[in-house]
Amino acid sequence: METKRHLISSIDLSSEDSNLVERIIEGDVSAFKEFFFLMQPSIYRFLNRFLADQETAKDLIQDTFLKFWMHRKQIDLTKSPKAYLYKIAHNLAFNHLTRNHSDTKISLKKIEILSALINPAEEYDRLFLMDDFQSAVNELPERCRATFILCKYEGFRYSEIAEILDVSIQTVKNQMNKSLSILKKLLSSHLD
Repeated sequence: METKRHLISSIDLSSEDSNLVERIIEGDVSAFKEFFFLMQPSIYRFLNRFLADQETAKDLIQDTFLKFWMHRKQIDLTKSPKAYLYKIAHNLAFNHLTRNHSDTKISLKKIEILSALINPAEEYDRLFLMDDFQSAVNELPERCRATFILCKYEGFRYSEIAEILDVSIQTVKNQMNKSLSILKKLLSSHLD
């Protein structure tokens, strides 16, 4: 048991959190609830940024943790449980986008229009660059967007991103370079 705890805590969780994962694997519902409250905010941020849709992000949080619980016996203690959770969230978000791609674009436009109506002059000045940046991130190809968000917003290392997306570290590097190149082109008017 001590070996398992050491493997988990050396990856990305404190020893207290690694105990949670061990208890979850054993079927402890209270440990799962605690893990949910610990990880839910960051998973929500990831899903919301990836999908640009708050309601869908809220729905997919439930699905993400449900899948994590249902597949708890398959959690590999030598790998990051946090990365496994993000991988589930990414897969669900990607599946949602491939099924509802046009709906996501439409709801993003609605959000942009509604935010501009609050106080047009003030909001436009304050959010102009951020809106353009978020729009540019949303225009990235799916793999580039996921890689960029996991790296720049969520702070994952390339090795963790490779695990989450089930790709090589070199692919992560290539996707980040491609993302940065595309963003530079899309935001060139702000760079002058």
